[in-house]
Amino acid sequence: MDGQWVALSPGRRMVADLSWAALRVPRCVMTARLRLPRAMAARAALPRPRPPWTAIFAKAFALTAQGRPALRQLHATLPWQRLLRLDHAIGCVMVEREHLGEPTLTLARFVQPHAQPLHELAALLEEAKSAPPEAAKCFRRMLRFVAQPWPLRRLMMRVALGFAAPLARYAGSFSVSSLGEQGATIQDSVSILPVFLSYGPIGADGAVDVFFVFDHRVMDGADGAAALAGIQAMIEGPLADELEALQGLS
Repeated sequence: MDGQWVALSPGRRMVADLSWAALRVPRCVMTARLRLPRAMAARAALPRPRPPWTAIFAKAFALTAQGRPALRQLHATLPWQRLLRLDHAIGCVMVEREHLGEPTLTLARFVQPHAQPLHELAALLEEAKSAPPEAAKCFRRMLRFVAQPWPLRRLMMRVALGFAAPLARYAGSFSVSSLGEQGATIQDSVSILPVFLSYGPIGADGAVDVFFVFDHRVMDGADGAAALAGIQAMIEGPLADELEALQGLS
């Protein structure tokens, strides 16, 4: 056999740990075709760099979750089974950055995405992608985590999933990841958060397939359907308004 052994990079160790932990989260997948012509036109009218669609979807979900508590809950098993209901949804968006000569996944954390302007969310995404490691808080924390011995990392994962509060504190209650702008679609992921949101390429008419993956222990299908409808309503309503308002500032 020709080949060589290659040590796992920090990024690959993180994904391996997440893949292991995600097996403990019962997930259901829903999909819907959303139509976002107004927001698409408003965004296209802006000069580059425009607010990323990931930030738009994250804020839309967070706004929807304000009116539906099930969308901002986490499941805890320790010391007994119960739900942790957050005052507002906390998001993390998966981004790719360079580290040690290879692409590495990290996250941008949105603490109050429902209340943050799109330009602030866009700045957080850019910081996560390009800031030096010492200035990128989430990336620095990930490097510290994967530097720990394998058994300790797995124990820390179990504790975070069991008590839920550490998961909310260091990650969030929902995650967003998409390759839609590269012409690809992510239908499911190894997310350990209660909600994983993704979308495919957005058509010229503003139509887009959106995938909503949720932890069935914290919500039911009706909540997922309401979330998808709410995302469309928020993007075509308040967020389209925000995008149109940015045109006057550019």
